[in-house]
Order: sequence, then structure tokens, then C-alpha cells
Amino acid sequence: MKILFQARPDFMKNPAGDTVQIVSTGQALKALGIEAHFSSDPNIDVSSYDLVHIFNITRIKESYMFFLNAQKQGKKIIISPIYWPPNAYLNREGASSNALAAWKHAQPMRARLLRECDLLLPNSQIEMDVLQQDFLKIADYHVTPNGFPDSFIGTTPKLFREQFPNMPAEFVLCAARISPRKNQLWLAKACHELGLSLVLLGSINDPNYYKSVLNFSNVTHIGTLQGQLLASAYAASKAHALPSWFETPGLSSLEASACGTVVISTDQGSPKEYFQDMALYVHPLDNTSLHTALEQCYNASPLPLMQHIRKHYPWSRVAEITLEAYNKVLS
Repeated sequence: MKILFQARPDFMKNPAGDTVQIVSTGQALKALGIEAHFSSDPNIDVSSYDLVHIFNITRIKESYMFFLNAQKQGKKIIISPIYWPPNAYLNREGASSNALAAWKHAQPMRARLLRECDLLLPNSQIEMDVLQQDFLKIADYHVTPNGFPDSFIGTTPKLFREQFPNMPAEFVLCAARISPRKNQLWLAKACHELGLSLVLLGSINDPNYYKSVLNFSNVTHIGTLQGQLLASAYAASKAHALPSWFETPGLSSLEASACGTVVISTDQGSPKEYFQDMALYVHPLDNTSLHTALEQCYNASPLPLMQHIRKHYPWSRVAEITLEAYNKVLS
């Protein structure tokens, strides 16, 4: 089977959750004998592929062009929407007044893709329920979760401690691109008020926002870590906090939990479908919720969530579910 992946052209240059999903799904499918190729060319000849798999309808303009091209050539189309309505985030204090209007203006393009594709692969049932609320008519679906690297199982703090010997003995970790949507400024302020060390991993998405976050003396930014060093950083931390405005469900939360770390997660989006009652949840508009979670994380056990995530969400398992979806469309 030969699959064409299509997504925004800068998915490697400006990595985000969709980058991890695309790369990890492709690698895990390869292990199952599936040939997955990537192209951001909106005019590519797709005749040699069994189907086209498009990722991300948040950045809809590129996805819409990929869709029109595949549809014109009569090719089966699967879409991973990675969708969550950003209304609360775009209406927050200090947000651009045009952002919400631009989002709403693009909804008809999203509606067409969701209606006319052959199958949707939402990352959760919660995501699918929201799609069904926001759009009148949409295609059939096959819930296909996000995952964590199988190689993260059994990771220890040793590698991270060797590479970064000056890190505090206990710290809260946040692995995410540094941007207002990920809400690190709120996290930095809360950690500062509680006297906790905060270590940030990830690229700088918003330089001015980054400066505001680094104004707190308790914050250390390491940059981007990958592979076993990233896993070791998760294992070394007391808790991993991702208090974003929304997540579906937050890949770093999944990865951290698989490495045996307590997870503090936003309650907005689909995290509760993955983490159930085994994570500590915060609401982006409730300061008390974050303070409470940070205080509770020092006495919480990571083991129930770790065992649950390791059982259900390795990328190897996600690839099997993805292949089921491909077979469903091609049969």
C-alpha cells in the first residue's frame, strides 16, 4: 500500500503537534510495510498512490488545495482534522480582533472537506462530537488517537541529569512551543508564586511573549530536545504541565505520562478522553486551578496514568488503527 501524506509546507521548519503526528504515523506505518510519502505540492500527480491523507484543517488554505487536487484526480481522501474551535483563545484579552473573523470566514472551506472526504480520523470521540456540533453534514469517521514513541518506555532521568547537571533537583517541566496558546506565562507566574522551578523545552513561537515568560527568575529555557534526551527530561521532572487554551490532547502530556511523570493538563479539548481521572486538570481562566494542581502534583502518583497510556497509546498501536482506517476506505 502506498499513501501520500499532505500538510502545510512549513511543517518541519515550524514544528508543532501536527509535525509529530505526521512523522510518527509515517514511521510506525513503515514498520507495518506501508509506504508513506510526504508532499506539500498542491498540484502533485497522485495517480501512483492508493489514497491521499491530509493533516490539519486549522491551517485550511493549504489543506483545501490538496483536497481539490486529489478530488480532481478521483483519489480516495482521508483527513486528520486536528480540530478544536479556538473561540475562547481568540477572544482572550490582548488577542487580535481580526483572528476570530478570519477563523469564521474559513469555516465553509473546512465544511466542504469534512463533508466530501472519504473518511475522517479525529484524534478522539470528543473531537468528533465537536465537529458534529460545528458542521451540519460530515463524512464517516474512525477515531485514531495520538501516541507516544514506543522507545520512551523504560526511560530514566540519567541521560538528562548527565547533560544538564545544573538543573534543580525538583522542577516542573513544560515541553511545547513557547506561545500564548500554550499559556507558559500563566504557568511561569504560578510557579514563581509557589517557589517552584520551571524548565521549558521547545521552540520560540512568539519572541515578545518569550521575553515576558523569561522575566521570572525561576524559569529556565533549554531549547528543543528530541528522542531519548527528551524522554529522560520527562522522567527527571516532578510534573509536566501543559495549561494551554486547548489541546487534542497534548502530545507532550502523552509522552510525559508514558515516561512516568505526573501530568497537569488543560481541561479544554480532548485530554480527559485520554487521561480520564488520572491527571490533574486546570482551566485557563481559573488561577486557583493551576495553583492547586501544582501543589497537588508533589503528592500524586504517576503510575496509574503511565500504565494506562503505555497500554493504549504507543505509536505502534496508533499505526495499526490508522491501517484499519485505510483498509476500510480501500475496501
